[in-house]
Amino acid sequence: MTPNDIIVEQIGLSLETFQMAAETLSEILIQASEIASDCLVNDGKLVVAGMGASAASGSNFVAKLQSQFERDRPGLPALSLSTDGIVTSAIAHEFGPGEIYARQIRSICHNPDIFIAISSSGKSPAVIKAIQAAHDQGISVIAFTGNNGGDVATLLDENDIELRVDSDRLSCIQLTHHMLLNTLVELIENQIFGHEL
Repeated sequence: MTPNDIIVEQIGLSLETFQMAAETLSEILIQASEIASDCLVNDGKLVVAGMGASAASGSNFVAKLQSQFERDRPGLPALSLSTDGIVTSAIAHEFGPGEIYARQIRSICHNPDIFIAISSSGKSPAVIKAIQAAHDQGISVIAFTGNNGGDVATLLDENDIELRVDSDRLSCIQLTHHMLLNTLVELIENQIFGHEL
């Protein structure tokens, strides 16, 4: 396979996955934006976690909520659980790496907060334990998954939302999660502040 073939294949597969997401996940994404907006206007916060590239997408989402996305508006309360290396390393040292997010959720989250879990494989032990902790706290979950949803999908209940990217290509799943999170920011902005400030 030539370098040009790789470029064409990667972009083509990404476009196909984006199109699939637009066709199958639009209504679910609108529903997610509605419950997220309701959380924020009722003094709740959005708490986000993932591992690796998923953590990076989550932190980018939080940055756009706290700062701004496409326009100037007041910041919105959101928190990434992956960004404080001191906290995560302390928890991992004392309780094991699978607890790095669950323990934070038990410490700082309460209803009406929402936990946004991002897991391309749906198999991350730290994300799975975080979902269990969120449920213990009475917190709803919005889960971004891929492929068959993995163990994350089996944990979700009727109060949760799953945005599953139907692909077995990790790169396509991660890129589509990033796009969906960007779109979620804009939907939240429009619901809380209207189309224009």
